[in-house]
Amino acid sequence: MKIYFLMSIFLLAGGSGSLTAQTVSGKVVNTEQQPIDGATIILQTSDSTFVDATISNADGNFVFNHQPEAYRLIFQHLLYHTIEKKGKEKDAGITVLQAKDYALDEVIVRGERPLVKVEGSRLTYDMPQLTANKLVTNVYDALKQLPGVMEQNGVLTLAGAGSINIILNGKPTSMNYEQLVTLLKGMPVSRVERAEVMYNTPPQYHVRGAAINVILKGYKPGEGGLQGEINGNYVQANKAGEEGGVTFAYLSPKLDIDFMYNLNNHYNRQGYKLITRHTLNDEIHNISQSTNGENRQLVHTFRFGGNYKFNEQSQLGLSYTSSLNPDKQQSVTSSDNHSTTFNHAPAEEQMHNVALNYTSGFGLTGGIDYTYFRNKEEQSFRSIENNGQETTFLSNTAQYINRWKVYVDQNHTLSNAWVLNYGTSFTYVNNHNSQRYNLAAMSGMNKESRVDEYTYNLYTGFEKNFGSQWSLNASASIEYYQMMSYKKWAIYPTLNLSYVLSPSHILQFELSSNKTYPDYWTLSGSTSYLNNYQESAGNSSLKPYTDYSAALTYILKSKYIFQFSYDYIKDYFMQMIYLDSSRLKAVYNYQNWDYSKEFAFTSVIPFKTGEWWDSQLMICLSSLHQQASNYYDAPFDRRIWNIAGNWTNTFTLSKRPNIKMEISATGTSKSIQGSYTIAPAAFIHTAIRYTFAGDKAMIQIKGNDLFNGSNHLTTKVRNGNQYLDMYLNNYMRNVTVSFSYKFGGFKKKEVKDVDLSRFKH
Repeated sequence: MKIYFLMSIFLLAGGSGSLTAQTVSGKVVNTEQQPIDGATIILQTSDSTFVDATISNADGNFVFNHQPEAYRLIFQHLLYHTIEKKGKEKDAGITVLQAKDYALDEVIVRGERPLVKVEGSRLTYDMPQLTANKLVTNVYDALKQLPGVMEQNGVLTLAGAGSINIILNGKPTSMNYEQLVTLLKGMPVSRVERAEVMYNTPPQYHVRGAAINVILKGYKPGEGGLQGEINGNYVQANKAGEEGGVTFAYLSPKLDIDFMYNLNNHYNRQGYKLITRHTLNDEIHNISQSTNGENRQLVHTFRFGGNYKFNEQSQLGLSYTSSLNPDKQQSVTSSDNHSTTFNHAPAEEQMHNVALNYTSGFGLTGGIDYTYFRNKEEQSFRSIENNGQETTFLSNTAQYINRWKVYVDQNHTLSNAWVLNYGTSFTYVNNHNSQRYNLAAMSGMNKESRVDEYTYNLYTGFEKNFGSQWSLNASASIEYYQMMSYKKWAIYPTLNLSYVLSPSHILQFELSSNKTYPDYWTLSGSTSYLNNYQESAGNSSLKPYTDYSAALTYILKSKYIFQFSYDYIKDYFMQMIYLDSSRLKAVYNYQNWDYSKEFAFTSVIPFKTGEWWDSQLMICLSSLHQQASNYYDAPFDRRIWNIAGNWTNTFTLSKRPNIKMEISATGTSKSIQGSYTIAPAAFIHTAIRYTFAGDKAMIQIKGNDLFNGSNHLTTKVRNGNQYLDMYLNNYMRNVTVSFSYKFGGFKKKEVKDVDLSRFKH
């Protein structure tokens, strides 16, 4: 009843306040109705107070993320007469500029549009400009072109912030990360208007930490009807894999309907060699173990959604998303100087999500989201020791999760350009885990846990522009969290302050805090046997960790980025391997540390040579300090300096035909991860693309990890009696052939993500 009471309060508040939409958009054309690219549009209040400025894109469109109650727009362009326009509506309509009555004979004006601009707490990138000369064909590839964004082990990260959330059109997505990547890879880059990078995400987005908000181009008159795309990939690694899909959308002024289906036949191979000097009862046991494994999974992803628009500012959306993995197969073989182990684990996994959301014309948004997740796995374990003794058992594990989330948000545009935001959300999770062994001797290890998790969140904040130079965004969230006997009240403040000395010199300061909770399977305390020597154990006593971060960013000439950042993470945890001092077992588990803190300097330097070479260099220098004074009998206190970088180069080999080539390199120096010492690593990728049929069809060939760098990853531990070497083989080298064809203009809708980061998978 509490959540319904809170929703009623916000509905009443929404009806009584002075509310407006938060955007102003329009289009600039010439007298021949041709779009004008590069026109400067200045947004002012009715009393001529500066609010924001932007530039029209290649389609002549522009958008502001502010809307005063009454505003003035000033349109400027070198070749056209300046005009002013007053309004109050969200849609400023089509503005026609008159050409100046003089001709420029044989004069070519060359300029460079701003790569990035600051809008409150957001760094906003013009994606058509950013990707114009880059070898990208879909939204996922486009996000990797954002300054500071890198792909590590198939996951996007942001320099100075680590892992990131991805948001579509201001809303969290409703699919897990793998499904989201499938959607983004199937969505053409032409659909993206801009991307907003937030190192400190405001609470109304309902995510904490860093995020990228992808803004898609909206519906335009004349572009309705049936649209879609077909695509397919063939991946040749040690074994072949395939992926393909189709997307349809029917768009109209009142009703949008979309359907997506994707089939991914994914193959993966991994292996490693583990060498340990295991001390047990003052005796050293030398273990040398080789492990090789592979897995194959066939994943079906469906989405069906509809969006009904009452008017330009009010809409109701309903979607159903499903991911089915009916036959997941994983086989691992391990051999050491004591035994050989065969481990086969077939699994079945499915997820279903239903999401309903509403956006009003007076600043109120709300929604309800339900997710059902199921994972069932059967492990067949067989170990043969050198003396002929054999051990076999079967284990069955299962995880069932039901999650409900309700949220309401409200914003008010007040006098003097103040914006007030507040909202609330409630999340309830019912989690049921079980693990059972078929041997009576192992019955004492059977586990079954049921967890009810409650999260109540209430926030308020404000935004304010002080003239044309200062911008402030501040908020505070109050959260109550309860899971079993763990109960915690917490306050999460955020602060974003921007100072624009001039368009060529911009400073942004950010301060935030965040809390990360363990995944449900780890908290169940269950044990999984990897082989006769290695185990994976849960930890039901694991505490969440809290991250306090600050960052100062300097943007030079709207394209060069320099950032200082600091992170202090109390009670940090991560999975590490521990050589048990009471038995001859190597155990992977999670333990809370004292802290992890990092000071980093990141620089992003783009440069071009003519029209044939487009390059971007990103370098991150960091000082890392990690301490755990109660880590079993092997405490650690470690420090290191690390440098990591990425260099991407795109070469235009030919304009007609349209052929481009890309070469990228990623590398890092020696680093630490708790008691681990990780050796330097480097990876090189290349691709060549041919675009034809009016840029609707594309064929691309990509070589991943050309020099097999992922098979030369070394980790060492030298910490008291903890002595081990691990040599990883990730087998990431492959060749991918891709084809895509767009028809009918293409349109995909925003979707909401089902957060499975704490589920078992």
